[in-house]
Amino acid sequence: MILGNKCDMEDKRVISTEQGQKLAAEHDVAFMETSAKANINVEEAFTQIARAIKKKMDQKTVSPPAPTGPQSIKATDSNAAPKKGCC
Repeated sequence: MILGNKCDMEDKRVISTEQGQKLAAEHDVAFMETSAKANINVEEAFTQIARAIKKKMDQKTVSPPAPTGPQSIKATDSNAAPKKGCC
């Protein structure tokens, strides 16, 4: 997530909302403007980040990718046939 901080200080703005949104889109992440002083979007930013982390963690635990290649045969698998051929 990209956060535009101090959004309550319009007169000191260096980056526009549009620039922040464009940068976030280029990196495929969320964008939000915040102000700790004025309590604008602070809790919402933490909540969005926490939800995104949880979603990624849930995806990892629910459907891990199946191993491929020679390392996919476990050393403890005594029924696994040896691979033939070179390379």
